[in-house]
Amino acid sequence: MTRRFAFVGPTLPPDARPDNGFVYLPPIRHGDLFALAPDPGDQILIIDGVYQHFAPIRHKEILAQLGRGVRVAGAGSLGALRAAELDGFGMRGFGHVYAQARAGLLVADSDVAVLHADDSAGARGLTLPLVAVRHAARELSGSGELDAGAAAEVERLATGLHFTERSARSLLHHAGPAREAVEAVLARIALRGDVKRQDALLALRSLAAGTSGDAPSATGTGLEAEVPSAGDPAAVWGSSYGREWEFEHRRLAPGSPVGARLALACLQLFAADFPERHLAYVLRLAGSAVGRQAAPRILGAAGFPPAPRSDALLARATAATGGWMAEERLLARTFRLPPGRLVYHDLPPEALAGAGPAEVERWCLRLLRPDGRPGVPEARCHAVLRDLWQAGSDHEYRLSVLERGFRDEAEAARLARAFDLDLVDSLARTAA
Repeated sequence: MTRRFAFVGPTLPPDARPDNGFVYLPPIRHGDLFALAPDPGDQILIIDGVYQHFAPIRHKEILAQLGRGVRVAGAGSLGALRAAELDGFGMRGFGHVYAQARAGLLVADSDVAVLHADDSAGARGLTLPLVAVRHAARELSGSGELDAGAAAEVERLATGLHFTERSARSLLHHAGPAREAVEAVLARIALRGDVKRQDALLALRSLAAGTSGDAPSATGTGLEAEVPSAGDPAAVWGSSYGREWEFEHRRLAPGSPVGARLALACLQLFAADFPERHLAYVLRLAGSAVGRQAAPRILGAAGFPPAPRSDALLARATAATGGWMAEERLLARTFRLPPGRLVYHDLPPEALAGAGPAEVERWCLRLLRPDGRPGVPEARCHAVLRDLWQAGSDHEYRLSVLERGFRDEAEAARLARAFDLDLVDSLARTAA
């Protein structure tokens, strides 16, 4: 069954959203599409999105969904900008704002941005978007209701105000001799609604009806808001960052409160035998068909000289790798997935070691830091992990980090902060 989702905020407050089969979600931010996990054929409309206090929706995240056959469209606000940027890759665009962006006349997120309340307060816009003021001024000028010079002055005033200060009151305060023109523009916006809202409603109607929804020519562009070709739905828009972002936002299982990346972190950090699991994973991906004795052959084929049996940097044994060959230590601690940045981008069977998702979820939920409790300092994370892994020196701690599949100590500490390290320390001391 095809599902429809719309990410929307102040452009279309709750009382203005039509009941037409769309599930309305808050303004989109980075990771929301990965967390939503839409199915091929599902429809997503992006209208509003955050971009200042949170990471904005990234292009690769949208491309990943398009490559899987999810239908993604944009209109009105940030969605219109992303649609204009990705219209050659299958993202559809609707309305005047999209047409302006596609023509290169609107390029900044701040042109569509507003200060607003959240949905609990009615998603009320507290300022006016520049595109709304510009569109109303040009409509009035085009119909002869406003002198072209006066319309240009209103645009100049609006452009000179930061989006967080561009309210009706502020425009009137700064209007000076142009006050009458500003009042006319504000009256037009109040009468017809701003252009972002018009575009959002157009997109919702068109997608619900299954029509193209082409808008009339955007004022001053001579272009129509055309729907681009769908592109190649089988295209793979992959990158190491995209894979990492998706992994961080994917659920351990449908409906699980625990993310897949957090579940892996729980195992990496706290499973005593995780270095063995990591080595098994590395050997499988490195192409070993004959087991652990293949490590020297794999490294030799890659151009590595035989690892010394002394206490050389990467040959030194830690508490968890005393029984490993020196080549195994070298392979486990230097392994990276192509193109060379990530160690993991999924939760492989070797990491689970036969445990099911429900069991791993229980472990994570027991050890996760309670909501509201502040995270511990990074130095505390390192101290707890060093004790837990029986690392006798800073150097041995760095090696322990690598043999558990972390890129570096910073990544280990970042992930450890999600857990109740006081509880972990207490359990470790009780077990000892």
